[in-house]
Amino acid sequence: MSDIPKGYKQTEVGVIPEDWNVYSLGELGTFKNGLNKDSAAFGHGSPFVNLMDVFGVNAISTVDQLGLVACSSFEPSAYDLRRGDVIFVRSSVKPSGVGLTAVVENDLPETVYSGFLIRFRDNGIIEIGYKKYCFYERNFRIALLGSSSVSANTNINQGNLKRLLVPLPPTKAEQEAIAEALSDADAFIESLGQLLAKKRQIKQGAMQELLTGIRRLPSFETVSGYKPSEV
Repeated sequence: MSDIPKGYKQTEVGVIPEDWNVYSLGELGTFKNGLNKDSAAFGHGSPFVNLMDVFGVNAISTVDQLGLVACSSFEPSAYDLRRGDVIFVRSSVKPSGVGLTAVVENDLPETVYSGFLIRFRDNGIIEIGYKKYCFYERNFRIALLGSSSVSANTNINQGNLKRLLVPLPPTKAEQEAIAEALSDADAFIESLGQLLAKKRQIKQGAMQELLTGIRRLPSFETVSGYKPSEV
């Protein structure tokens, strides 16, 4: 008796809906390593996406916080960043950092990217919001880390990235709906984090008052009206 639910199928990446398809990243687009520059090139020139600009974010939309690097006349066009490009971390000291991604949300004219990064430019089949999440899916991350190599750093190369598999819904409408649901979940988690931070501040204030006697618990209040803060 099959354990696969009706309407689903077994694939190389596990059980997925029958109308979804599995693609290798090499089928979906092209990869290009970034620029390597010596220290004298930095601080002037073109906006430059560096390794640290990708950690902790899932999207890059502006050049406002980027550094600068001197480029030749052809490099800004050869190493350009367009809306929908995905930047993969190619090399990381920590294994957990390799292969992390950021999606370019807007065209970034004259902007280039570091040799520690790899640009993925797809053929348009993946919805831009979906890209912010699909490369963080657990099985994809396991496969990516399994394809990486370790020397002084943990590295992933274009060849291994091209072979990685990703399941995709058949329409951009479904991809967009999934991305919106996950974005809503992110917003909810963010609001919970803000609420928790506010509660921690309230607790910290209460600790300060209770542990210095500025505030007394009702059953231990004195009748003199004296408060330590008045001295």
